[in-house]
Amino acid sequence: MSRHLLFAAILLFAVIPLNTFANKVGGGDLNFAPANADPVLFSHENHVIAKSFKCSACHFHTFQMKKGAYKLDMTTMTKGGFCGRCHNGGLAFNVTDEKNCHRCHHKQQAPFPTRS
Repeated sequence: MSRHLLFAAILLFAVIPLNTFANKVGGGDLNFAPANADPVLFSHENHVIAKSFKCSACHFHTFQMKKGAYKLDMTTMTKGGFCGRCHNGGLAFNVTDEKNCHRCHHKQQAPFPTRS
């Protein structure tokens, strides 16, 4: 009996990658590649853990849970849609201020910038 249990455990760890057990916050990091701008890295961890938001702060009224459900664009954001709902200069940095572009857009996919 113990041999079968040991064999099953070995088989389980051989078949399932170890990163399966790693906890990802929300959907993990999301990468976006806008046509005429540097790439964007969205960090669920930064928003959920660091800012203490619940998933419902954004999902189902600002964003659906399905990846790729929207075509994100700066025009909509600067009018208060998508990220611009909070990134309006009141709750978070303002997406309309060009000095803030680097906070989301990075030449390379880098960790989410720290608040300065």
